[in-house]
Amino acid sequence: MAIHMVIRNKNQGMAMLMALVMLAIASSLAAYIWYDSQLSLARIHNLKQAYQAKHYSQGMMLWASDILREDYAQDETQHDSLSDPWLQGIQGMVVEDAILSGSLNGMNSRFNVNNLVVNGEVSELHLTYLRRLLSTLELDLGIAEKMIDWIDADQIPMADGAEDFIYLAKSPSYQTGSKYFQHVGELALLDGLSPSDYRRLLPYVTTLPIRGNQPTKMNVNTISPPLIKSLSLNINNEMAVRLNQNNQANFTSMNDFFQHNSIRYVVTNTEERNNIEMLAGVQTLDLQASSTIQMEGQVHQMYALMRRQNNGSARVLVRSMAPFIPTDLL
Repeated sequence: MAIHMVIRNKNQGMAMLMALVMLAIASSLAAYIWYDSQLSLARIHNLKQAYQAKHYSQGMMLWASDILREDYAQDETQHDSLSDPWLQGIQGMVVEDAILSGSLNGMNSRFNVNNLVVNGEVSELHLTYLRRLLSTLELDLGIAEKMIDWIDADQIPMADGAEDFIYLAKSPSYQTGSKYFQHVGELALLDGLSPSDYRRLLPYVTTLPIRGNQPTKMNVNTISPPLIKSLSLNINNEMAVRLNQNNQANFTSMNDFFQHNSIRYVVTNTEERNNIEMLAGVQTLDLQASSTIQMEGQVHQMYALMRRQNNGSARVLVRSMAPFIPTDLL
């Protein structure tokens, strides 16, 4: 009798243990299913929010294009300066369940290093300009040739340049782009360009796409004194500062620029003026559009590189989640 009781108790214990194990498995499975479903719901919600934010951003880009077109429609001379209303941007505009902010920043206030190579050939005009700028900034003139070697397709280094064999010897190793710079941050990879020299150069250069083998131009109304000074050997620091007018320059044409008292009797040579006009104008044709969308505590930031058309409107060339101009330089 006692033996039967022991066996029955053991069977009951095993059954209870199995029941507890099954309960634990079922609980774990239920918890996993619940957790997975919550993740799926959160993923769907985030995708929906990102999709909605993307459409808000695209709408803001279209709005920016309309503002730029109206700017040219109301401006007979079609010139741009740092006092233009489209630079004001928008802040905190409420649209349904989102708060929208956006801004436009001109990209022609810097020298485009991609101008160094046009249609596969070195542009001597832009190379000469960059060397003058580097001299003004007291930087190594060889940086210009290293930029060219980074862009060109061959592996023949210029006198002060550097091709793949230089970069492959570094640790970690890498290669030249063999194409136009895609982002200004790539300049930090140039051989011999120290971090301090890179930071010194950064406010004065950009990397804009070359379209139709047409170099981009700087805007004399928005460039800083070092960039103005580098337009000609005949322009000194004092002239450049006066032409900049404390960032309030508002030349309506290049002839207006040449008639300024600072250089009217200094830059008189026709060839020199023609060269300056190939380097600079009075329009801002390349812009960075940025949008910030706040939705349900989440912030979505998007950027686009835009180029103006003949009627002043702009089309998007490149979209990015990162700015084309470092935010600390705006």
